[in-house]
Amino acid sequence: MYEHSEKREKKVFRLKRNKNKVFAMVTVVATCIILSNFLPIAHPQAYGSFVLPCTINTTGNAWSGYIAFDLEFNSAFMGVEGTSNYFVVINTDGTILALRKSPTSYGGAAYNIAPDTIMFEGEPQQDGASSAPTFATHFWNLTTGETQDFPNVISEHDIQYDPANNTFLALQQYVRPVGNNLYLIDKIVQLDPNGNVLWSWDPFNYLPLTEASAFNETSTYNDQTVIDFTHANTLDWHYNDSIIYLNCRNTNTFYKINQTTGQLIWACGEFGNFTLIGDNGKPMAGANGFPPSLWYHAHETKEVAPNVFLMFDNDFDNNTNPTDCRSRIMELTLNQTAMTAQVSWSWEAPTSYWNEYGGGAILLPNGDFLGDFGDPSHQFWQNAPWNFNDTGAVLVEVSPSGQVVRTFTFLAGCYIYRVESVTNPSSIAFANPPTPTPSPAPSPTEIINTERPVITPTPSPRLTTSPIQSMSSTPSVAPSSTSPASNNSIATILDSFIVASVVAVIGSVVAFYLKKSRSNKPKRNDA
Repeated sequence: MYEHSEKREKKVFRLKRNKNKVFAMVTVVATCIILSNFLPIAHPQAYGSFVLPCTINTTGNAWSGYIAFDLEFNSAFMGVEGTSNYFVVINTDGTILALRKSPTSYGGAAYNIAPDTIMFEGEPQQDGASSAPTFATHFWNLTTGETQDFPNVISEHDIQYDPANNTFLALQQYVRPVGNNLYLIDKIVQLDPNGNVLWSWDPFNYLPLTEASAFNETSTYNDQTVIDFTHANTLDWHYNDSIIYLNCRNTNTFYKINQTTGQLIWACGEFGNFTLIGDNGKPMAGANGFPPSLWYHAHETKEVAPNVFLMFDNDFDNNTNPTDCRSRIMELTLNQTAMTAQVSWSWEAPTSYWNEYGGGAILLPNGDFLGDFGDPSHQFWQNAPWNFNDTGAVLVEVSPSGQVVRTFTFLAGCYIYRVESVTNPSSIAFANPPTPTPSPAPSPTEIINTERPVITPTPSPRLTTSPIQSMSSTPSVAPSSTSPASNNSIATILDSFIVASVVAVIGSVVAFYLKKSRSNKPKRNDA
């Protein structure tokens, strides 16, 4: 009898031990589910054999939507081919929605020109200068996967499209001999779909050559070394008003042009008609014999509200402080009556994001800013010695209050020239596109020169004013009431608790039935 009683006690002990194991497993699983949502997502999605080499970290109320960007692996510089070249469309959680691959680089300029349709440059890269390769133009329908090709619509750095008149505004380069020098100049051209020139504007007729960069910036074109005079990198075409804004990287200036008359209405920057107002509210003074400037070698200057321009300031080849490369996203507000220009909002990146030659900034539908710190490495002589692990491109979403709410950090060697938000999707059913069959790239006709030009100005002491670490005021553009913004953090936490609760209920049911099976089991008569 005592033997049977001992066996029954052992069974009861095992049942209790199993019940404890179930609850322990439920607790561990629920805890892991909750905590996993607060960790960065590393390599979140594969698309066939392609894996996005990116870690996504969401730390605030970030925008939920789609973005498109060019991506080069093992890139040294735009136009120097990486081992692989892609054009990628992803959800902001990292899900790959559409993908293209090419043996040559993508130009970077991409625009959501119609529902589910992206205009992009590439397939193939053509020729052009080492600092400004040229590309064909395409429309890509993300739902059907079909591509409309414009092989004769050639541009470099940027391109715009007028859907009403079915014409393009492009940048095209040429070399002009002046005295003993050769100058590389970027013209603006309006093209029809066959590439015929309908209108053009040549900066040489309006900008004096004395405004060339003091840093001896050169490029290689058809095996010749040329002075990279304008290095235009952004077009902002207000075709309904016949207004064009042109940003020239190497003159640290952007220009307002009347397309109807060809008149250069004004220039703003290092060489311009505007008085530049510093952080202290007073007109800026130059240094080292150079005029003042609020930015250096900027990219993607676009008007986002009347008299408000968003730009990516590389702060590279800074005339007053050549050792600077304090890259930032910034808004510039113009007063065209008083002819003043002042930084009205900015976010300066940490040292590990500094960006020499690429970059961009866009305004998202929820009012946040997405900065593209896209260089394949962020270790330069300007921020040496390096006390950080190097990465490739970093996309940073910053709220108007200056909070970093999401980062996309790519592996070192990954280069992104531009990023675009896809804000006009009519459907979320993205097609699996066919393998692109671009025209073969032309044979190289020149040796690409990737060496940085020698800096000639003597470095000067650092300015005593503190750099802007966050906004200087509230951004000018309010979030749209129809923006698809969502409170991702709260939603993620709620989803986690729901899943954890379901797991806990299942565990409780299992434990209950274990207990019930023990209590309902017939007792043996050990007498």
